[in-house]
Amino acid sequence: MKINHTIAVAIILAGLSSTASASFFYSQNFDSMGTTGTTPPTGWSSWFLSGDASSLVNPTSGEMASAGSGEATLAVWNQTDGNASFYRQAANMGSTATSPNRLLGTSPTEDRGMALQLSLQNTTGSAINAVNLAYDMECMASGTLKDGFPANSTDELPGYSFYYLDGSTWVHLASLDLSNDTVNSVGHASSDIVYSTPVPIGGTLQFRWYDDNANAFSPDTMYAIDNVNVDVPEPATLSLLALGALAIIARRFKA
Repeated sequence: MKINHTIAVAIILAGLSSTASASFFYSQNFDSMGTTGTTPPTGWSSWFLSGDASSLVNPTSGEMASAGSGEATLAVWNQTDGNASFYRQAANMGSTATSPNRLLGTSPTEDRGMALQLSLQNTTGSAINAVNLAYDMECMASGTLKDGFPANSTDELPGYSFYYLDGSTWVHLASLDLSNDTVNSVGHASSDIVYSTPVPIGGTLQFRWYDDNANAFSPDTMYAIDNVNVDVPEPATLSLLALGALAIIARRFKA
């Protein structure tokens, strides 16, 4: 009895191919907040870590997990407004009061630091094993930096430290840290995030940008993020196992 080779290959591949899902993409430039908006875009929230405001060490996973919920509303701050700090609150930031280019920023005080959090639901139709995340960071200040007290000293860790939730563990991913500290300079970071615990269908992806304080005196530098993009690539139609099986079959039934 002869076997139809095409049917045999199709049956084996049907059992071995991975489940395809639609690609998932998130993009946010914060301009929808407008120049006076006090509500962050959907999915964004602020968190704070209580403790020593002069700590120069990144939080541990457990410390990040203990963060408390910050203010739900945003402060509004522009570089022309004068120096400011925000107690357990994030801010809608811009270069001027009329600038349409808005950013989401922080200027923590008293507590150990603040975190901007993005929460996204997995609506791709399959578990998420990895994502690619990219964003910009701008360093801002009101006026020209001067020698502070002490002169030219680093007050805190520069820029943002990036964390993501992997199962129940907050993981610090240094490849997505940004530390540009020249006023009005814009840094860019992009990296793959690989989960040890896949995010299930309907589950939530959570990311945090942690700012422990300004890193320059007189006036304090402030940090803000912009152009956040999250991409979940569509899985390949065939798994590596399926491709291996196809190669074996092709050799076995080669005419």
